[in-house]
Amino acid sequence: MGKTYLIGEYTEKYLKKLKGEERYGTTGVLLGQATPSKTYIIFAARTPLKDQAELPPDSPDEMNASDIEWMAEHARQVSRMLPGGILVLGIFLIRPAKMSKEEAQDIFRKLTNAVEAAVAKERLWNFAEDEPPERIVLQIYADSKKMKLRTFDIHNPQTPPKLLDYKSSSLTSPWQLVEATINVDIHIPVAATTESQLEKHSLKGLNSWAKQMLQSNYLIGGYYKDAESIIGEGSKKKTPVEVQFLTSPPDINPDDTVAVIESCGSGIYVKGTVRCRAYLHGSKTKVKDAIQSLKRDVLNTVYVRCEMVCEDQLVNKGGDAGDSTTHRAPHRVFASTLPSGVAFCDYAFADEGSKELEEHFKELLDYDVHPAQLERVEEAMLEEMGVSPTKEPELKLFEEDEEEVITETGFKYTGMAAAAGVGVIAIAVSVIVYFIAG
Repeated sequence: MGKTYLIGEYTEKYLKKLKGEERYGTTGVLLGQATPSKTYIIFAARTPLKDQAELPPDSPDEMNASDIEWMAEHARQVSRMLPGGILVLGIFLIRPAKMSKEEAQDIFRKLTNAVEAAVAKERLWNFAEDEPPERIVLQIYADSKKMKLRTFDIHNPQTPPKLLDYKSSSLTSPWQLVEATINVDIHIPVAATTESQLEKHSLKGLNSWAKQMLQSNYLIGGYYKDAESIIGEGSKKKTPVEVQFLTSPPDINPDDTVAVIESCGSGIYVKGTVRCRAYLHGSKTKVKDAIQSLKRDVLNTVYVRCEMVCEDQLVNKGGDAGDSTTHRAPHRVFASTLPSGVAFCDYAFADEGSKELEEHFKELLDYDVHPAQLERVEEAMLEEMGVSPTKEPELKLFEEDEEEVITETGFKYTGMAAAAGVGVIAIAVSVIVYFIAG
């Protein structure tokens, strides 16, 4: 029996609306969940125009490298908004029926590879061997009712795409929700020779913690459940499932390790509490699949928050040595967008309110979110309970000779004396404390 591809009701209505606008060349991303037996396409979002006054390219030849890069960047930012279990499955493209087969395959392959490469850069995890190595391209013909679904093998990009059938489905029944609260405590040494590349090396330093997180054990409702058992077994309704992770130092093979002594001019401590969630379709979801999706969400949200602070500091050029400013980690705010209860999210800094969040959802997901849909209460409660970074969680970059500064809240940037031979270059010579808020 072959694999089934299901396109949800929201996705079909959205694509029909775009098609009715007759803007040939409109591109966008497809979001959903892929399993070995079924793929669920639950959401579609068109790529924003670079300039609101312009139109999409009208032919494949007009889609240049900058257009492809723009779409890939959109996909990267959308991937940040996804909970565990939901992925960027592929792309869609509204094209004239007269486009030749060779033109279609060439542009589809370029777009698919670019999108996958952009999204993969922000992953601290790898796909399992039994997960489908494919990405979807949905071609919508502007002058007919036809839609064609093709899949590309991301492991072998040059292999011909497969043309496959799909089915329409409402996909409105509730999905299984699994949640967890994670305490993060990571130390990353930063060699004196790499301080000028702080962002790159600090985020790379999360890999060791990610491996530890992926190897962690779990409890569900306070008890261990076999990985092959059903996550909601014994429950008549799909009630949310709370998971607790139990971490231990990662397994180290002495034969694979090499002792290196290196001068570390700085170090980074990532400390904080994060709230994570994952959604899974079907009534027979196995524990192992739910745990895998939830762990990936833990890794994704920690990475994204750290990267957003790095990006914010690069834009603002940090502070001068000796300056002291405080920046708070962005909160994660979910918004239920589908009848199934599946919620997407955005990240808001302390100075961003509902208006900014609404604008982000509209720009990136082409979705009009109402303030009442925004779920701010969960992370606010974490703060009130004292498990937020307002007490102790922090990410601190410090130089060994500097007096440690303890703060109560935020991403703390405290100036430090530049080490010999180290120039005063943006945040490479500052003490950084990242709080992971919520």
